Amino acid sequence: MSSASNTLPVPLSSSEPSKSHNDDTVTTSTSPESHDDNNQLNLNSNGTIPSEKSEFDTSPNRPDDLVGKPLVAEENNDQVQPLPIVRLQQVPRVQLRTWRITREGLVLTGESQMGAFLDKPKTAKTNLSGEGNGLRYAMASMQGWRIDMEDAHVVEVSMAEQEPYKDWSFFAVFDGHAGTFAADDAAENIMKTLISTPEFEKVTEELKSNGGVLCKKSISLLENGIKRGFLLLDDIIRERLNTDRSGSTAVCAMVTPTHVIIANLGDSRAVVARKGEESFGTEDHKPYHDKERERIVSAGGSVMIQRINGSLAVSRALGDFEYKNVPGLDACRQLVSPEPDVYILERHKDKDEFLVVACDGIYDVMDNEALCKFVESRLEVNEDLNIVCNEVLDMCLSRGSRDNMTMIIVCFDAAPKIDPEKADAEKEWRKRIFKIIDEILESEKAQDMITKGDEMPVEWVVRQLAAHPNAPQTSEGPSYTARSLIAQVLNQRGITHDG
Repeated sequence: MSSASNTLPVPLSSSEPSKSHNDDTVTTSTSPESHDDNNQLNLNSNGTIPSEKSEFDTSPNRPDDLVGKPLVAEENNDQVQPLPIVRLQQVPRVQLRTWRITREGLVLTGESQMGAFLDKPKTAKTNLSGEGNGLRYAMASMQGWRIDMEDAHVVEVSMAEQEPYKDWSFFAVFDGHAGTFAADDAAENIMKTLISTPEFEKVTEELKSNGGVLCKKSISLLENGIKRGFLLLDDIIRERLNTDRSGSTAVCAMVTPTHVIIANLGDSRAVVARKGEESFGTEDHKPYHDKERERIVSAGGSVMIQRINGSLAVSRALGDFEYKNVPGLDACRQLVSPEPDVYILERHKDKDEFLVVACDGIYDVMDNEALCKFVESRLEVNEDLNIVCNEVLDMCLSRGSRDNMTMIIVCFDAAPKIDPEKADAEKEWRKRIFKIIDEILESEKAQDMITKGDEMPVEWVVRQLAAHPNAPQTSEGPSYTARSLIAQVLNQRGITHDG
C-alpha cells in the first residue's frame, strides 16, 4: 500500500529509494505551553529570595530558614555580592511523543496502537475467479501485517451491457491509505464515471459506425476520456469525503478484443508478460522522480525522505486533498495530481501470456521480471488461478512484504500450459509435507495443546516442520507455501489456530 499518516516533517535530504522496510522509532518532545525567554528569578526589593518555592526546587541544601534572607557570596572576606538566581518556571511536565518511521512517513504511536503493524500477519485470503470474453482471471487479497485492510478492487468480465463495452473486460486495484474511503469510493464509481464522459460517448458512436474497430481517433478519445474520468472521480470523492487525509492509488486495465488499455495513478502497477520479450510495466509515480519533484516544488512543496513534505510516499493519487489546496493551481499542478498515465498496448494472440494488476505490496519485494517468471512457473504446475494468486501472496509475505496485498491475474491464449512432469513432482512434494505435518500434530506436545483447547500457533508448526529430520529441502518445492499448507491441515482437522 503507499500512504499518508500522522506525520512530522523531518529535514533530511532526499536520497535514492531504500530497499529496507524496517521501522525506526523517533522520540520528540512537545509542551502544551510556550516558554518565556525571561527565566530569571525576580528577587524581593531587599535582595531576599521570594518565599514562593518552585515545584522543581527540591534541593536538600536549601533549608526553609533561608527563605526571606539574602543569598550572598563572600569575596576577600570584606565584599559581598548578590548571586544571580535562575530557576525553572512552573510549567507542565514535558510530554513525550513517539513516532515510527514507516514507508508511509512518520506515524504517531499511542498506548493502544504501537505502530502500523500487527504482532503477526493475517494470512486469510479473499479469492475471486472466472472466465469470459476469451479470458481466464483470478483475484486474491490478503491483509498481511497491516492493522487494517485498505485495498479495494474491481473485476468485471463485461464493462457494460451495451456495445461495444459488452466485449470489454475491466480489472482494477486501489491501494488506500489513511482509511478505506477513497479506495472504496473509487472502486464503486470508476467504471460508470469513465463511461459517462463525453469522450467515451464519442467512442461509442465511433465504434458503432466502423464495426467496433479501435482506430487512431477512438484511441485518442479513450485516452482523453480516461484522464477526464479520473479527474471527475476525484471531484466525486472530494464531495463525499469527510476528511482531507484519505487517499488511494489506482491501476486499471481495459481488455478489448484488440487492445489492452491501462491507466495508472500512484505506485500500484500493471505488468504484461509476453513470450520471448521483456515484460511491459507501468511507471510508478514517486515524489523523487524528476518530473514529479518539479511539479511538487513548483506548487510550494518539498521532497524529503523520498516523500512529499516528508510524509506522502506517492505523488499522484485520488483523494489526499490536504495536498490539493494550493490556490490558483489546477488539479494536475497540485502537490498530488489525480491525472493518470495511460498506456495503449496492441494484443498479440501468439505472444501475450498474462496480465498482472497489483498493489505495491507485491512489487515491494518482487520486480516485474521476477514476478513474471514466478507466475509462469506456477502456471506450469497448477491450472487453478486462485492457487496461483495465493502463492504469489505467500511468496511476497515470505520475502518480507509488510503491506496489504491485492493481485489480479488475467490469462491470455498464450499463457503457459501445464508441464506434467513438474506438476507430478510438486504433487509428491506436497504429499510429503502433509504427511510430516500430520506427524507433528500427532506428537505429544501438539496433542496436549489440542486437548486443552488452546489456539494452535501456526508458527510453532512451521518451526517443527523446519526441524523435522525428513523435511524436504527448500529447493525441492514451494517452501514458501508451508504456512498455508499447515493452515489447510489444521482447518481439515477442525483445530483452531492463529493463521
